[in-house]
Amino acid sequence: MIARKSIIIVISQFLMRFFGWISLVILANLWGAFSPTALGIIGFAMSFLGLFTLISDLGFNSAHIKRVSEGKDLGTCLGTYTTIKLILVGIMAAVVIIGIFIWKNILHQGFTDATTESVIYVFLLYYVFMNLATIGLCTFEGTREVAKRQIAAIFENVLKVPLSILVALAGVSIAGVVSITPKINWPDILEPLRLFIETHAIGSLSMAYTFGGLAVLVICVWFLRKYPWKRPNWDFFKSYSYFAVPVMLISIISTINLNIDKVMVGYFWTATEVGYYFAAQQLIQMLFVFSFALGIVLFPTLSRYHAQKDFEKIKQTTRLAERYLSMVVMPVIGVIILFVHPVLLIMLNSSFLPAATVMIVLLVNTIIYDLMIPYQSLITGMDKPSITAKIGFSMCLLNIVLAFLFIPQQGLLSPVGINGPAGAATATLISSLFGFIWLRFTVKKMTGIAVLQSHTPRHIIAAVGMGGVLYYLNLFFPLIHWYHLIAYSLAGLGIYLAILYILREFKKKDLMFFLSLLHPKELLSDIRSELKTK
Repeated sequence: MIARKSIIIVISQFLMRFFGWISLVILANLWGAFSPTALGIIGFAMSFLGLFTLISDLGFNSAHIKRVSEGKDLGTCLGTYTTIKLILVGIMAAVVIIGIFIWKNILHQGFTDATTESVIYVFLLYYVFMNLATIGLCTFEGTREVAKRQIAAIFENVLKVPLSILVALAGVSIAGVVSITPKINWPDILEPLRLFIETHAIGSLSMAYTFGGLAVLVICVWFLRKYPWKRPNWDFFKSYSYFAVPVMLISIISTINLNIDKVMVGYFWTATEVGYYFAAQQLIQMLFVFSFALGIVLFPTLSRYHAQKDFEKIKQTTRLAERYLSMVVMPVIGVIILFVHPVLLIMLNSSFLPAATVMIVLLVNTIIYDLMIPYQSLITGMDKPSITAKIGFSMCLLNIVLAFLFIPQQGLLSPVGINGPAGAATATLISSLFGFIWLRFTVKKMTGIAVLQSHTPRHIIAAVGMGGVLYYLNLFFPLIHWYHLIAYSLAGLGIYLAILYILREFKKKDLMFFLSLLHPKELLSDIRSELKTK
């Protein structure tokens, strides 16, 4: 059940990111050399506002998932959590608006080269919508109604992607900055709209994100319409707070870690460098779907096992989750690292080639991050969030310190060419490695699970062997077009599995496991059964 629910999330998240990548590709091709700057402005604004979203969480998202997964009264949980969420989102919005007023009118300061005030306000609205949508998303996660959660989430890109493409097709006209003519002729009746979009290109692109956030909120409200709702309960509020207080630090740390790198690149550099970093992250997002899916299902599952005091089941589930997660991500990351320049040229354009180093470092970081997810879920599921908080706080602090040392133009590693976006990626990688080692030794002490599982080195050996064969093939058949990339990926998968088979790491039961996950009849049956409930 965990595996099938995870694959539903993987498929939906992959589709979300795939369609997001399509809009990114179209934007890069239509806006050319201006696209890194445009994406940088968007990325900086999202990250800057993203830092303030820690106010709207404070650990209560995890608390709601925890209490719902434990089988507490759903109506009271919804009433209590909704009240808490409305208060926190209101405080977040007020803090941002008051902060901007003080920054402009009292301190008489302006905005950095990486963003504008209007874009900040647009993304404030986006985060208000998305944070209110978490009332539904976290409820579905707690009840393990994966299909509902993913259908609601996917609607962000269902609306955002076509609107982003529409904006890209309208052209760009920013006085003294850039002038890009539209690639198609618009109908006369739509010409006023095109002219508005053309002269407000970045703002219009930001609004596409905001309408996507609104779509998620509307779908969540629709799904929740038949759920039981009861008055907030003071005892429930205390129960939520009891869990949220130690988790609060985790949510704050996670939010800062997710956004601080782009904010600091934008502070020390320009929107273009933020664009390199942001674009690399967007391309890599597809690789997080596996760990993201696993984390959503694993946390409430391990929480349930812990409530049943089934510690052996907790260990078995965690080890198996890590094994399959490692097996899946290794070959994908190996192919992208090997062909990073062709990937950037095929997926974006030559303007993004300076992001190659950033891509490689972030890909290595992705492996470390993914392998941490099962063990973070284990610790939190066993009601030990304070341990994860300590590790996360140390990682965050180290990341910020290293970012200050590595990102500036004359940073600590600038003599070897590492600064700016590459410096931010390096800081992230080192802090992740530090947290990974600490986390694994902690889990070993708690449960006896070995620090390094025997399957991980085998997956690395298979990925390296696959890379060697593909590199040799590339000498005779260079990777130039998108269909070459597909062919190389399929060939790489075959080589990878063959090496795993030789190493006795991939067996018939593993093949049957993956085939059963992708059985369309079973997947559709799971989705239909969820949508019929409540």
